Amino acid sequence: MHTPPLHTQIAVIGAGPVGVLAALALQRQGKQVLLIEARPQHTVIRDKRTLALSFNSVAAFAAAGIELPQDESTPIIDVHISQQGLFGRTLLRAADMGVAALGLTVDYAVLMRQCEAALVAQQTDVLWNTQVRRVRTLKHFAELSLEHNGESHQLTADWVILAEGGHLTDGLPGLQRHSYDYRQSALVTTLTFEQAGNGTAYERFADEGPFALLPYHDAWRLVWTRSPEDAIALKEMPFEAFASRFEAAFGSRLGALQSRGELAVFPLQLKQLNKVYSGRVICIGNAAQTMHPVAAQGLNLGVRDALAVSRLLGQARNLNQPDLAVHYAADRRLDAHAIVGFTHSLVTLFDHPDLVLKLGRSGVMSLLDSLPSARKKFTEQLIFGL
Repeated sequence: MHTPPLHTQIAVIGAGPVGVLAALALQRQGKQVLLIEARPQHTVIRDKRTLALSFNSVAAFAAAGIELPQDESTPIIDVHISQQGLFGRTLLRAADMGVAALGLTVDYAVLMRQCEAALVAQQTDVLWNTQVRRVRTLKHFAELSLEHNGESHQLTADWVILAEGGHLTDGLPGLQRHSYDYRQSALVTTLTFEQAGNGTAYERFADEGPFALLPYHDAWRLVWTRSPEDAIALKEMPFEAFASRFEAAFGSRLGALQSRGELAVFPLQLKQLNKVYSGRVICIGNAAQTMHPVAAQGLNLGVRDALAVSRLLGQARNLNQPDLAVHYAADRRLDAHAIVGFTHSLVTLFDHPDLVLKLGRSGVMSLLDSLPSARKKFTEQLIFGL
């Protein structure tokens, strides 16, 4: 699309994975959709993150025409959850759920490339290189102030879906963003061991900070939560010293650590809106909440946001119903609050050094592992939501 229209039924702001999924799903249901993205088309994505997508998320992207190449993704067959230095562990198995894999890992850049290919293939209307300067919500529609290719434009929409980083929520009535600074950083790198990749993801609550070790081709991607000072020190540490520190936390179940890739450090915060709508604007994905990465639930929660909003607006015969946003918020409340709360508790409770609490956590993991029905229900909620 070369110039903005005057009006569209649904404007989706943000062409990340969640925004693209919502736009494609709504378009497939016959709605008039306009996707708006600040970056130019065909921008090279330099984001180094690796994502852990649940079975449900992989299926959602596939249903929208976003295919993830097998040679650029890695199945997660099992998830091994343990605690350093104490008994007790839980093993979540794909076989228990009757699926080939609980999910997969894929680089963010690969997913974005496939999202853009799907937009082209399905001829979705996209305004690339377009900044949304302001969003106003009125009684019967929302109004957007745009800067497209250096020129100012006004656009109205029956509904606006915010799927960007959340800065546009600041001026919307009734919305407040609650933040919690964990005063932690995530250290991210790629590790190879004597043992090649086996499809198992490891969630380890180590004494020096919890970490996730995600299968990544024949290696693993490490996301280790540490204090900002520790994360920088680990980043600058020689390989031999780093290997000693990591093996002390993880053990030798994969053999000796053989290599370490480029290291990156990211600050960690929890951000969540007090409510996910304001008039004719609905917030999904990172616009609604950003989470700690320890349980790899952030994008998967955003995918379920996108599915819910596209189902609600896609099935509505008449979009001129202000209470559609209320229905969306009610539909997503339990899942969003439960997953955000669960992730937050993992960081704040499982990171506590108290021995009594550690023994209690070990007992809970052992009990969960010994009860197949409870373990299956827990796994189901992680990959499908509540």
